[in-house]
Amino acid sequence: MRRFLTSRGVPACAGLSLTAVAAAALLAGCSSSASKPDPYKIGTLPAADVVTQGHAAGHWTRTGGTLQLVGTVTPDSAAQFATALGSGADTVRVTVTGGDLASGLAIGRTIHDRKLNLLIDGACAGPCADYWFPAAATRRGTGSGSWLGYVPDLSETGGATAQQQAAEAKFYTDSGVDAAKFHAALDGQLREVPGGSAAPGAAMWMPTAADLKSLGYSAATVKDLWLPPNLASANAQARAWQQVVAYQNTLVGLPPVPDKGAPAVPAPPAAPAAPKPSKKA
Repeated sequence: MRRFLTSRGVPACAGLSLTAVAAAALLAGCSSSASKPDPYKIGTLPAADVVTQGHAAGHWTRTGGTLQLVGTVTPDSAAQFATALGSGADTVRVTVTGGDLASGLAIGRTIHDRKLNLLIDGACAGPCADYWFPAAATRRGTGSGSWLGYVPDLSETGGATAQQQAAEAKFYTDSGVDAAKFHAALDGQLREVPGGSAAPGAAMWMPTAADLKSLGYSAATVKDLWLPPNLASANAQARAWQQVVAYQNTLVGLPPVPDKGAPAVPAPPAAPAAPKPSKKA
């Protein structure tokens, strides 16, 4: 049965013993540091300006051998990537929350063919997870707080052309991805919440390291990645990045409900005014 956390971080599935985890999920506004222990393994959470940039249209920049994209993938991103690539590049550094799949696939093809490395700086969602992650020669994160967000790819969307679907299928084969296994896992995580729940559907699937291994990625492939290791961590990361995602068959990242203020206490009635003394004739 599909589970989800309420907006207050409380499991909505009866019998789910996650009291401590749910309490930890409320720490979504607090990132860990060396001076503050991280007992629930929340991981470092992004600053507000990083999240804002991550949801805006991204533009490729290059510093030395590293190409970087912060933001969403646009239809022009593949052309911009090809222009910035030049020669001597070896690493792609990303903070990506989603975007154009066709452009992302073209970039993934180049990453694969040029044997570029992938450095995940926070979010790697949408075409970044679907295409760039499997395409890369190596994959690692910049620290605690990196995560993947798989979305339905071109073959699972209604608008993909036959040429795009063929290019995607070849890309998966060349990258060593079992497309059928990937699609089955993704569809299983993104199915609708049963029972007519008022909770919104998940926009993407946030996998664990174990999930990646089940898809065929080796232990060596994922050893340099920090991925959310538990429900509290996934909920905190998803909420910080303003995403509703599926994690271990659970819906996380629902925004918090503002606490309702206590009802106003009516003011006591004013004391009656003292009678004015009467004037004597």
